[in-house]
Amino acid sequence: MSKIKREDKPYRLISAELPVLERAVRTSEYDELLDDFIKSSDKTARVEYPDKSMKALMAALRSRIKKRNLSLRVALRKGNLYLTKA
Repeated sequence: MSKIKREDKPYRLISAELPVLERAVRTSEYDELLDDFIKSSDKTARVEYPDKSMKALMAALRSRIKKRNLSLRVALRKGNLYLTKA
């Protein structure tokens, strides 16, 4: 019988430091919209977002405003959605 070499392994271990994970910053697609309104000089603005229903858009904007602790209000009047600075 021939001897099998135990030195030939199908793997190898390489000394390395464990990389530090960078936490992903969570943002919403509505943050840019809110930031643009805050930067504007308008006190009130109508929001048009064709791909979203009014109720979903209103709920999402209110959620982001509350989470970011912004002094803005969302109002629905005659089928239109408005942002106002409080």
